[in-house]
Amino acid sequence: MFSQKTLHFFGNVLKTRPLTLPGMMVRRAREAVSAPPHGIVTTRFGDVVFPVDTDVHILARKYFFRTHEMFLETIFRRYLRPGSVFVDIGANMGYWSAFAASLVGPTGEVHAFEPVPALHASLERLAAANPAHRFVLRNAACGAERGVTAMTVVTPSEENFANFDINIGSNSVLPHFLDHGAELVETIDVDLCRFDDHVAESGLDLDRVGLIKIDVEGYESFCFDGMPRVLDRPGRRIPILCEVLSDPQRDPLLDGAKIVAKLEARGYTCLDATTLRPIDTALMMYEENILCV
Repeated sequence: MFSQKTLHFFGNVLKTRPLTLPGMMVRRAREAVSAPPHGIVTTRFGDVVFPVDTDVHILARKYFFRTHEMFLETIFRRYLRPGSVFVDIGANMGYWSAFAASLVGPTGEVHAFEPVPALHASLERLAAANPAHRFVLRNAACGAERGVTAMTVVTPSEENFANFDINIGSNSVLPHFLDHGAELVETIDVDLCRFDDHVAESGLDLDRVGLIKIDVEGYESFCFDGMPRVLDRPGRRIPILCEVLSDPQRDPLLDGAKIVAKLEARGYTCLDATTLRPIDTALMMYEENILCV
């Protein structure tokens, strides 16, 4: 079964780069006929071992079979090279951190931010399983200022285990973003940091950053407000792959067109991440992946 989101993205891939689609479908078919894994199991991206706790949510099985948002892999391969740095803001269980680590290699770095303790533990397992690779992990969310803030988190449970609409990727710092039933979520306090402060404190060399990925469930505008050092730096613009949520009637901050305009005002060109063509803000769906270059 394919979700509306998946069909939308696969449709764009079919229209713009059809030669990549058969390989994706083979991987999905292999997932469909394989026995579902249980517990903590390992999969690999090249020389990188990725331990996945598949009992957390059905989404983790897609991580194990490496079929999660396959249409974005082209972007990672385009911008990440051995020795470069990948930044993962909203890393979740570390799927893209693991994939990126296989591209930047032992001479590169992965800087990953994940505020939910249970998901951050997955990043720690990833780092421990790959001692030859350099991971810089922050158990924090990225925003416009430092501090502690409330975060609504989807609670792993039998009731929502197989629900892709209510999943471990839906956690958000944006107040009232999650409108799921109270029995399916909980509110926790998480650390909040500015990405620019992390750059200074960690000694991160922005010239080495090949790609920044942002997936923060409606908190995009706050995240960008905390990284002017990246957005306003002279010379090369660091490519940013960002999931943007648009529903301004629900919340004025959920406005993809305004986020695109803000980035374009800083010298970026915003592309549809699946077609790699300029994004048409009038046609943006609720959830879009954009590539800013």
